[in-house]
Amino acid sequence: MKLKGLLSTLLFITFYSGLVSGQNTFKGVVKDNETGDPIIGASVVIKGTTEGMTTDLDGNFAIQTNRTPPFTIVVSFMGYENTELDVSSFDSKIKVNLSTKKFEIKTVEVVDTRLTEKQKQAPQTVETMDAISIKETPSADFYEGLGHLKGVDVTSASIGFKVINTRGFNSTSPVRSLQLIDGVDNQSPGLNFSLGNFLGASELDIKKVELVVGANGALFGPNAFNGVINMQTKDPFLFPGLSVLAKVGERNLYQTAVRYAKSFKDKNDKDRFGFKL
Repeated sequence: MKLKGLLSTLLFITFYSGLVSGQNTFKGVVKDNETGDPIIGASVVIKGTTEGMTTDLDGNFAIQTNRTPPFTIVVSFMGYENTELDVSSFDSKIKVNLSTKKFEIKTVEVVDTRLTEKQKQAPQTVETMDAISIKETPSADFYEGLGHLKGVDVTSASIGFKVINTRGFNSTSPVRSLQLIDGVDNQSPGLNFSLGNFLGASELDIKKVELVVGANGALFGPNAFNGVINMQTKDPFLFPGLSVLAKVGERNLYQTAVRYAKSFKDKNDKDRFGFKL
C-alpha cells in the first residue's frame, strides 16, 4: 500500500508539473498610432476564445494561456479600429498600434445669410451691408460702398455729397429718398431731403445699413418712393472702447474720426447706463 501511495503521489506531481509548464505568458503594449500615447483599458483577447484582459495605465498587457503559437489576438477600444495580430512566439514583446475609426458621412452644406428672419418675411426687396461688409468695402467710405449693392447707384453731387438712387431713379437731389439713422429721419430741415452722409453717421459707429430699393419703399410714406436707407449705429453696451479712423487721399484730403463708448453696471452686474462720443 505504501508503494502504491508513493506512485500515486509521483504521478500527481508529474501531471501537475505538466499543467504548470503548459501555462505560457505573452506580453505586449497598445498605443495610439498617431500620437504614440498608451491606450488605457483596451481589450486584448485571443481570437475565438474568452481568454484575455484589458491594458493597464501604461497600455501594457500580459496574458497566460495553454495554447501554443501561432494564434491570433484581437485588440479593440472605443473610437479605434479593431486590429488582429498573429502571435508566433512568446519571446518578444508584442507592440500594437491602433488607428482611430473614421466615419464617412454625407456632404454637409453650411449656408450663411445676412438677412434676418424679419427681412425675409417683409414684402420688399432689402439689400444689406453689415459691419463686416462695411469694413471690407473697396470704396473710400461705406456710403459710397452702397453702390456695389444690387439695384443701387451712387451719384456724386459734389465733394463729400453722395446721392443714393435705386431701381432706375437718378437724381442729384434725392427728395423722394428717406434716410433714417436709428429710426430718426435724417433730412435737412430747410431742404426737406437728406444730404447724403454729409450729416450722417460716422463710419466708426455704423453697425448695419439696410436699403429698401425702388418703389417698395413707398410703404414708409410718399417721401420714400425712391427707397429707404436705414442706418443702425453701434450700441455702447455691445461695442465699448476707443476706435480711431484716419484716411488720407490726394490733394491733401484727409478724414479723421474718433469714437469712444463706455457702459456701467449695477451691483447685480446688469447694464444700467452707457454713452458714446
